[in-house]
Amino acid sequence: MRCEELKDLVPLYLTGLLEGEEAAGLREHLDGGCPRCAAEVAATAAALAELPYALPPEEPSPMVKARLLARVRKEHGAPPLARPRRIAAGAIAAAVVAAVLSGIVVERRGAAMLGDLREQIARQQEQLARQDADLAALRDQMEKARATIRLVSAPGVLVVSLQGQATRAGSAARVFWDRSAATWELYAADLPPAPPGKTYQLWLITGKSKISAGVFDPASGTASGSAVVPPAEGPVLAAAVTDEPMGGSPQPTGTILLLGRV
Repeated sequence: MRCEELKDLVPLYLTGLLEGEEAAGLREHLDGGCPRCAAEVAATAAALAELPYALPPEEPSPMVKARLLARVRKEHGAPPLARPRRIAAGAIAAAVVAAVLSGIVVERRGAAMLGDLREQIARQQEQLARQDADLAALRDQMEKARATIRLVSAPGVLVVSLQGQATRAGSAARVFWDRSAATWELYAADLPPAPPGKTYQLWLITGKSKISAGVFDPASGTASGSAVVPPAEGPVLAAAVTDEPMGGSPQPTGTILLLGRV
C-alpha cells in the first residue's frame, strides 16, 4: 500500500475502527519504518487526544451529583478537582470523520492554490522571456548605432550623398565607404522595394570603370557590404544605384535610380 492510500486510514486505525486486511496492511507498513506515515500517525494521535476537550461538558442530575459528592467526601475527604465529563464513542467517531473531511478540503484547497501559483510563475516566466528578447533587440540596435558612429567618425571614410533620378526623384541615400576596411554602409530614404525579379545594386565609379559593391534590400532602410577598388582604377568619383536582375550583374544594365558625386 502507498503512503497516499494509508493516510486516510490512520484516524480509523487509531480509534480502533479499522479492521481486516486494511488494518494488517497499515500495521505492516508502519512496522517497516516509513518516516512519513509514522509522522502522520503521531500528528493524528495528538489531534485525537485533544478532541474530548472540544466537547461541551454535561451537568449530572442533582441526585447523581449529590451521590457523587458524598462518595468523594467519604473516600477522600475533599471535593473533586474537576467535574466529570461524559465522552461518547459516537462523538469521537464523528469528530474523527470531521477531521478527515477537513483534511481533504484543506488538501484540495492547497492543490488549487499550488495550481494558481504555478500559472502565475509561468506567466512571469513568459513575461521575462519577452523582456529578454526586447532587451537583446535593443542591444543589437545599440551595437549597430555604435558601429555607425565609429564608421562616420573614422578618418578616411568617404561619404557620398545620392539623389533620386527620373522615376525615383523623391528617393535619397547616403553611402559611407571605409576605404581602409573596404566596407560600406548605405542609408536610404523613400526607396521602395525593387520590382519583382529585380534587386538594387550599388556601384563605385572611377574614371576607368564601374565596380560593383554588391546588391542590397532597402526594406530596413539600411544596407551594408564590402567593395575593393584597386589602386590602378583611380579614385572614386561617384556612386550609383541601379536595378538589376536578381543576384546582380558584373556591369550596370538597369536604370540609374540614385546617383551622387564625390
